[in-house]
Amino acid sequence: MRNLIKIASIGALAVAMTACGKNKTGTENPDGGGGGGGGGPSGPAPAEASKEAKNDFAEAVKTYNAAKSDGKLSGDECERVAGAFQKVYKTHGVQMALAQFNSGVVWEECGQSDKAEGIYSQLISQAPKFDLAYNNLGVIYWKKGQESKALDMFKKGVEANKLSARAARNNVAGLLRNQYIGNSDINVFNEVEKSIQGVLALDSGNQGAYENLARIYYDRGHTKDKSYLVLANLVVTQGVRVLKNEGRESADLYNIQGLLLLERQDQVNALKAFKEAVRVEANHVEANLNIGFISIRFRDYATAEKSFTIALKDSRQAKNTEAHLALGVAQRGLKKFKEAEASYNKALKLNASDPRPLYNLGVLYQDHISTQDNVDTAQNEKLINVAKGHYNKFIEAVKSDKKWSQQVLLAKDRIATIDETIAFNRVSEEMMKKAKELEAIAKKQEEEERKRLLELEKQAEAAEAAGSAPAAGAPPAGAAAPK
Repeated sequence: MRNLIKIASIGALAVAMTACGKNKTGTENPDGGGGGGGGGPSGPAPAEASKEAKNDFAEAVKTYNAAKSDGKLSGDECERVAGAFQKVYKTHGVQMALAQFNSGVVWEECGQSDKAEGIYSQLISQAPKFDLAYNNLGVIYWKKGQESKALDMFKKGVEANKLSARAARNNVAGLLRNQYIGNSDINVFNEVEKSIQGVLALDSGNQGAYENLARIYYDRGHTKDKSYLVLANLVVTQGVRVLKNEGRESADLYNIQGLLLLERQDQVNALKAFKEAVRVEANHVEANLNIGFISIRFRDYATAEKSFTIALKDSRQAKNTEAHLALGVAQRGLKKFKEAEASYNKALKLNASDPRPLYNLGVLYQDHISTQDNVDTAQNEKLINVAKGHYNKFIEAVKSDKKWSQQVLLAKDRIATIDETIAFNRVSEEMMKKAKELEAIAKKQEEEERKRLLELEKQAEAAEAAGSAPAAGAPPAGAAAPK
């Protein structure tokens, strides 16, 4: 989990805000509220600052709130609001370290983390016991992928203020959890557990701590020791109850609840839990991915497409081959064939060594695009030959890798079906050609027979007419011959 720090009002120090380490980015919008933090060593904490300092700080907060009244900071507002907090710090010194810290948060909110980084770096040298600056500087490093530097900052934040550095403790746990997933080192697990328990000892209602502890227990239970799944479930239950009593909810806890239900093969209730997660946080990446994969199994392609589309908007999912493949399957099920092809090609581009997009492209062309009502035989052959090309590329890509032996047999069977279809079309064409030739001969013979019969009819009519005509000089019928 990445725990960022918001802007705080004088009455309470900066708020720790949780965000799933692999699912969310960016500093959330600052506001006031409770939570942990600490003052600098060369002067009192903000709550102990002089009345004048407090008044000036309050005015800076008002400046921020006024600028943010339309929901965002932009343009000159960023410079003006950050400057208001910096002025408080310059006027009153380290007793208002929080004001300087807030100026950094403003720059982060305005998308200029480089300026924020400079402010935090300067602040930790001027107020080395101010843990919040270490924390947010660590988050900036984490976003850059500099996890070693980030972990160092978080640990320094904990050392700077052991009694209150909750966000930094949670972030230590989050980064170490990533290490544990990679190597299952029990020592790392123990350090994570200890760090989170330290947060809960300071703050029994800390949302990030419950989320981190439930996740690390789930990770261990999922990969090694199933008994930890029971512990994970207990933490989720406790965390949901504690937060509910405070009028709060956690998308991460609902997501972990869904994962625990999947461990029991309960996909129906797992899906409900994941949907609760996105109700709380519509763009929760992992929950949306989980909803997408389950929805495909239930053939709910519309829900799957929506969920994968949301998840893939997150920059960290841009290279998620599984998600792009699954999105293609959902789009194929919705008969969005162009979009499905684009998703498969995206997956192929992301990982050219993954042969699955090739196989899926073959299926798309053979079973779906080529069988549309408006496709004639010639078009069908052209399309299934495209499918055949994809299957051949798939077979070539996997070569003798036994992992794909079953899929290779299926691909070859599909190629055989394509060849049989084309061969059948050739036979059908020849038969149709002969049928047309026979039909033409039959028509010609029929026409000739009709002409012959017409001629005979004419001859008969002529003969009949000649036989019934009176002889020359004969008296009219019924007339007496002259005497």
